[in-house]
Amino acid sequence: MVQLDIPWFEEFFDAIYQYIGILDARGRLVKANRAVLDLTGLSQLDLAEVPLWSLPWPSLSRENRRTLKQAVKHASQGKFVRSELHIRQRQKPEMILDFSLKPIADENGKLKFMIAEGRDITIYRRTREALFQSEARFKTIFEQSGIGIVIKGLDGKMLDCNPAFQSMLGYSAQDLQKLEYLDITYPADRSTSRKLFNELVNRKQKSYTTDKRYITNTGEIVWGRITASLVLGPDGQPEFVIGMVENIHANKQIEAELVELQQRLMQGREMKRLRIAQDLHDGPLQEIIGVSYQIQALQESPSEADREQLHSIQEALQQLTKSVRSICGELRPPTLVPFGLEKAILSHAEEFQASHAEPKLELSLAHDGQALSEQVRIVLFRIYQETLNNVVRHAQAATVWVRFILNEEHATLEIQDDGAGFELPNRWITFARQGHLGLVGAMERARDIGGSLEITSAPGAGTLVRAVLPVKEAGFSTQLSGEGERK
Repeated sequence: MVQLDIPWFEEFFDAIYQYIGILDARGRLVKANRAVLDLTGLSQLDLAEVPLWSLPWPSLSRENRRTLKQAVKHASQGKFVRSELHIRQRQKPEMILDFSLKPIADENGKLKFMIAEGRDITIYRRTREALFQSEARFKTIFEQSGIGIVIKGLDGKMLDCNPAFQSMLGYSAQDLQKLEYLDITYPADRSTSRKLFNELVNRKQKSYTTDKRYITNTGEIVWGRITASLVLGPDGQPEFVIGMVENIHANKQIEAELVELQQRLMQGREMKRLRIAQDLHDGPLQEIIGVSYQIQALQESPSEADREQLHSIQEALQQLTKSVRSICGELRPPTLVPFGLEKAILSHAEEFQASHAEPKLELSLAHDGQALSEQVRIVLFRIYQETLNNVVRHAQAATVWVRFILNEEHATLEIQDDGAGFELPNRWITFARQGHLGLVGAMERARDIGGSLEITSAPGAGTLVRAVLPVKEAGFSTQLSGEGERK
């Protein structure tokens, strides 16, 4: 058996980093270790034979001294005592001690001495309180937030969600926990959602934001804007994904209604042009032609002067007829609806070259026939008309190249000239405010049916106008409700 000598015990006692003291049966401090002396700044002589609650240490408050006195009282009765002491030292942060007092009795049960122990739990307590407050704040945000919050596992399973998300989709939390995020995603949006989620989980990006359609428990479609972020554990490894989901269905409906309104206005303008063209054709034009026939019959008059005057009137009427027909063609090209964009541009170009020596038109046109909807044909033809009018008014070009390209997805129209060109504004509203509404209107026309219009120009370098429209129009109401798409 190893024999423990006094010096060894002294070294061991002083090496303990916790605050240790030995009290006699009356609660007087017999010995304190080095940690206690360092904390209090007192010596063994200062502490000797002093009751624990009467230690000459100013940092002990009255409340602490009462606690220590009660602890000694209960320990002297053979009870193990434990409590917390808040130590406030000058110019130092508050310290929280986990204090305990353990009675030691002999074989007859008589109290021999007591062991006082103190552990500094300040950091632990502060951390626990901060964690509790953080959890409380998160719980409040999670439960009371008006924005949906959803927590997903790395496998896509729904781990938890807040009441706002449940209300948005009409599911209970228990029902959602049985589903994956793709189960409540509209089929047409699943590919994009899967790609973004996998990139997030594989740490190719830290977060993402996207608009997507959700399926409610009743099968309805709801638009949401989700911002998803990857949450890492203490070891730096991914643990789960948290998503903030804003219900933007009302906004999407408003956007859809605005686009529909613009489309209806554009269609209304075209119908108005058609009616004007028909009215001109069926009314004034027919009357002019009738008068021309009557004049032709009167030319048989024997008077040479009358015949010359009638001939002059007939030529004027023929010129007027040509002008009215030209106006009708501008309002509603007669070949556009039955024969397609290619034939309409060819017909217009023929008339254009007959009345304009310059610029020279070079055409490269795909055959479309009835491949494009009437609306797409009208938009492309109006862009062609407006661009050609701008070339005549401003470009001073010698040649204009018109190219029409058609594939299964897009119809592309390019009008390029070798004219003066111009400096593109940073904002197109500047063009509109200057009264140059033609190109701005063309851009709006293309955008209204899901297409785009790009303009490239520079002073002295000519201009290129390129319009790209979808072959099959994707009406916004279809995108909103999901109707008409293959499930």
